[in-house]
Amino acid sequence: MAVEYKTPQKSYKNPIREIDLNGVKTGGESSFLFMHRETGNSLKPLVACEIPVNIPKNYPELLIRAWGDKIHSPEECVKTSETAGFDIIALRFNIEDEDEIPQSLSRLKKILSITTLPIIITGSFKRELDVKLLPELARAADRKCTIGVAEEENYKEIAPVIRDCGHNIIARTPIDINLTKQLNILLTEIEFSPDRILIDPNTGGLGYGLDYAYSIIERIKYAALTGDTMLNMPVITFVGEEAWKTKESKSTSVPDEWGDFRTRALAWETITATSMLVSGSNIVVMRHPDAVNYIKNFINETHK
Repeated sequence: MAVEYKTPQKSYKNPIREIDLNGVKTGGESSFLFMHRETGNSLKPLVACEIPVNIPKNYPELLIRAWGDKIHSPEECVKTSETAGFDIIALRFNIEDEDEIPQSLSRLKKILSITTLPIIITGSFKRELDVKLLPELARAADRKCTIGVAEEENYKEIAPVIRDCGHNIIARTPIDINLTKQLNILLTEIEFSPDRILIDPNTGGLGYGLDYAYSIIERIKYAALTGDTMLNMPVITFVGEEAWKTKESKSTSVPDEWGDFRTRALAWETITATSMLVSGSNIVVMRHPDAVNYIKNFINETHK
């Protein structure tokens, strides 16, 4: 006797907020990502290619090789990214001191004039410097961008300017669901619209705390879908930032059993990215162009 099997489906109370990144939207899902029978025609996750304005001394050789001579010109890297069909550009203004702020503003204005892609703007990740840098970048941007990161220690100085200039904000907390919710509440208390907040729960690269980050993102998504309106913002994860810190993606002084260096390094970034996507990340920010393409193909093949 044949038994008809029906795929179990679960409906949730509260969808994730849909946020406009200036022409491209993210979020909006009514279930966990890749649960297609539950989410319906939900928006696909997005991949951003990160381009630093300065190349650090310890920048991985594979990343330098990937861009070639263009690596020293963020403008040329942006043009290449647009030609390659990337979704979003993530500009990292990794400056060292305040004297570089005027040049950063000029660079941002030039890049905005040569591309129509949505732009994510991140600062130096030095809190005292970003308090001065990020507001100036927000004022200089002549169209909606997504700017971060704001943390509990510096959001009061950064967020009001980003709010008044009409940009989205990235709220970063250290892999803790309660701190994530708390920062979102603090932002809304200064009248920052929750429809312009992206959650950055922080993460680790493959083998460096990824499992903990994965579970935190799942918990954030579950709480959001079941009714928590201070957690139902899209999630963004800076995969490249973490994956390329690891020795597996940088070091050639390893046992032969570790395999081909390039294959291993790209695998470290792509596996970290796929893990973050499956856990619930709406945007992954990556560094190697080939890894970006791999993840775009992964999304297109699995999110149908």
